[in-house]
Amino acid sequence: MIRKEKEKLKLKEDITTVLFDLDGTLVDSMWMWPDIDREFLKERGYDVPDGLKADLDGLSMSEDAVYFKTHFDLKESEEELIDIWNNMALRHYQEDVRLQPGAAEFLDFIKGRGIKAGVVTSNSRVLALAALQSNDVMEYFGTIVTSEDVIHGKPDPEGYLTAAGKLRSTPDQCMVFEDLPAGLIAANSAGMLTAAFDDDYSRPYLDQKSELCDLMINDYRDLIG
Repeated sequence: MIRKEKEKLKLKEDITTVLFDLDGTLVDSMWMWPDIDREFLKERGYDVPDGLKADLDGLSMSEDAVYFKTHFDLKESEEELIDIWNNMALRHYQEDVRLQPGAAEFLDFIKGRGIKAGVVTSNSRVLALAALQSNDVMEYFGTIVTSEDVIHGKPDPEGYLTAAGKLRSTPDQCMVFEDLPAGLIAANSAGMLTAAFDDDYSRPYLDQKSELCDLMINDYRDLIG
C-alpha cells in the first residue's frame, strides 16, 4: 500500500459515502475483455491493433461502440454492438467474476459504520447487476449508476456527482475507489477524496494513479481498523 498522507489512510470522520468503480476496482473482471475484443474482431476479419487496450480503458460501452464503428468497418449499429458484448460477457459476470481482495470485509465495515455506498461504472447495467448479484453484495449499495444513466462518461465527473446526489451526499463527504486514471480524474474533478486500487491489469498506470490519488491499496482490509 502506498501512503501519500498518513492521516488519510483510514476513512475520515466526515466521509459519509463511499463510491466504487466496478470493473478492476470492486470486482476482478478486466481480464476477460481483451479475449472478448480478440474474439469479436476475429469473427469480423480483424486482428487486434496495437494500442487498443489503452484506447478503450475507461470508456463506457457506448463510447466503445462509437470507437469500434469509427475504427472498423462494422455493419452493426452501436446498440447492436452493446448487445453483442453484453451477451459475450454475461456468463463470465454471472459465474467467474469475483470481488477484489478484502472487498467483502470492507463493505461490511462501512455498513457497520453507517456509511452509504454506491457503484459508478462505465459498464452496462445488465453486467453490473450480474456481478453484484453473483457476489451477493447488492444489499450494500444505495445506488448503481451505469453508462446508461449519464451523458458523459469518465473522466467527466457526471457519474460521481449523479451518485452523490442520489445518496443525498455532498462531494466533500464522498470517498471514491477507482483503478484507472480516467476514473480518478473524474472523482478529483467532482471534488471527492480518491483511493486507487492496484492490481495486475491496471499496474501499467501505477505512476499516473499515484499522482492522481490520495491513497493507493491492493487489499481493502488495509482500510479496516
